[in-house]
Amino acid sequence: MRTPARFIVLALAGSCLSLTACQSTTVVDDSPTTLSDSPAPGTYAIIDGKQAPVPAIEMGDPATIARIIDQGKNNSQVLATLTEMCDTFGPRLTGSASLENAQRWARSNFESFGMSNAHLNKWGEVETRFDRGPSTGRVLLASGRRNSTPKEVRELEFSTLAWSKGTDGPTTGSVMQLPTTMDEYEANKGSYSDAWVLLAPNYAGRGGIRSTGFLMRERMDQRHELRMELDKPADEVPAVASDSNNWKGSFDYHGSAVPATFVLDESGDEVTGSMDIRNFSSGPISGFARDGNTVTFQWKHDMGTSNIELTFNGDTAEGVSRSASGNEFPLEFTRASIAEAQEKSESETKDAVLSAVLSENPNGFISSSKDERVWTTSSNNWRERKLADYPEDIEINVRQSDYDYLAARVNEGVDIQVEFDLEHNLSAGPFPVYNVIAEIPGTEFPEQVIIISGHMDSWDGPGSQGTTDNGTGTAVTIEAARILMAAGVQPKRTIRFALWGGEEQGLLGSKGYIESLSEDELANISAAFVDDGGTNYQGGVPAADFMIDYFAAATAPINGVFVSETDNEHLNVNIRSTGPKIETHGGSDHASFNKIGVPGFFWDEIGRAEYGYGWHTQNDTLDLAIEEYLMQSATNAAIVAYNLANAPDLLPREGETSEAEVVEEATPVH
Repeated sequence: MRTPARFIVLALAGSCLSLTACQSTTVVDDSPTTLSDSPAPGTYAIIDGKQAPVPAIEMGDPATIARIIDQGKNNSQVLATLTEMCDTFGPRLTGSASLENAQRWARSNFESFGMSNAHLNKWGEVETRFDRGPSTGRVLLASGRRNSTPKEVRELEFSTLAWSKGTDGPTTGSVMQLPTTMDEYEANKGSYSDAWVLLAPNYAGRGGIRSTGFLMRERMDQRHELRMELDKPADEVPAVASDSNNWKGSFDYHGSAVPATFVLDESGDEVTGSMDIRNFSSGPISGFARDGNTVTFQWKHDMGTSNIELTFNGDTAEGVSRSASGNEFPLEFTRASIAEAQEKSESETKDAVLSAVLSENPNGFISSSKDERVWTTSSNNWRERKLADYPEDIEINVRQSDYDYLAARVNEGVDIQVEFDLEHNLSAGPFPVYNVIAEIPGTEFPEQVIIISGHMDSWDGPGSQGTTDNGTGTAVTIEAARILMAAGVQPKRTIRFALWGGEEQGLLGSKGYIESLSEDELANISAAFVDDGGTNYQGGVPAADFMIDYFAAATAPINGVFVSETDNEHLNVNIRSTGPKIETHGGSDHASFNKIGVPGFFWDEIGRAEYGYGWHTQNDTLDLAIEEYLMQSATNAAIVAYNLANAPDLLPREGETSEAEVVEEATPVH
């Protein structure tokens, strides 16, 4: 999945491959299909929402396709596979023991199907392993009777950052508001020790639910820095230097202000400079041009090049960063010397107050989500951070109604207590991290490959089982492999199944896998498909014009086969024409392939499920899974893989790839 704060938009351009069988498609029905008047199953394609004849392109053996459909419809194991994985292993954070155990289980499943080359594919390492154990939170209220045990009056729903420290068993304390001035602190001095401190909410602030996680990681490091300063003599605290060439500001990523710095030096014959966006990338500028107070230049970063335009007004500058695909992200900067003076005056009091509270060693801090979901993400530098470097202070993000309850009781003077029990297990590494790979070898062109995939990792917030992001895609991939093996397929090309790791932290597993392949191996990948859209069904795929006929022929056998009585419609696959390019997003592992010119596809998942309800939250549990949709998805993935593996040639891929801006971690739209 799918989204915080990386986002890639990739496109594959080209013209229609010249094949005698590749002809323009004629629409045979402009009206919506009803269950009563639909043609026989498997006899029609759906292109741009309309029925169309099946292009005359030779695909797989009809008898084998019939066996695939029979397995997918009448012997489905997809829900059982999903249930076993989620109940046995729970959520599966990158680098965790739960993910590695689940990956070994998946490899064993592939082996039990009789597949070839089933193995764990190492793509990297993590310095510290994080395993989240049982985590609970509750509100306690004294009964007023002497020596009586406080009773639980509310169970809290919450999350904490992955790769952060937890409590040493159940930890109970009173609830205090974080003071805003030193006078407020002095009035309650001594009361913050062993208390849970409420941070001010930001309900009206910019950004949605995801912004809470990004703020948490920044506060985590801020508290860590303040604690380090508490232990230093005053004369050892270094002064911050700045000059007129340095600028400080922010990159606005869909409402989340990501800290940024900018250096511009026009004093020499050649203008030099650089930009840095925190936790994303830094790089030099080039192609500088000035028109009055407005400058333009290119910024080269880890994910490509962006076009920057800034207009200066004294000690401030505002502008935009434009991606290759035209997306715009606002930028604003202040000359560093001025910005630091302003920040100092505004932050000195806040830092002094927070430092004073920290000196009393509270139990931790409580912040509010922006609705009834709590969003889970990671601490900064999680991959490289050593165990000894993890900050000790805890921040717990509770759902909005829980925060409002706590704040209201505190303001009313009610003596409530909060108890949290957070079993966070941080282990010193390094630990290897993997993808899972298995194959059905091709009989004629084994070097040519169709990839069916989904990411196996998930976020691990309390309550989540990692079901719809992306246990469903994992189960669909495993089931597609089982179906094909049970149907006894003998494809001309190799069908490779991949369960990626590290998707949630920036498509890391798929990128690492691609980096391990040679140019010839990449050239022989016909297409890479990703199921990462939750529990809805594979209802469509975006395709460039020159791919339409191949996809129409490959998907036709699924149309009319699955019917949802709840939705009162066929679960068909629409080939969605996007013109001369594959117009897709960059929020999942297909983008890793598109970036290097291999056609990557993210299934349009359609249905009644609301993806955002469970996405990265405490709600991502097994009860969200919709079996009929998962059955269609697994069967469709199997059919498409088998058909493309037997097509006359690789999927057409003429053209170029272009990439847009990427910020922070993978930001799905799934």
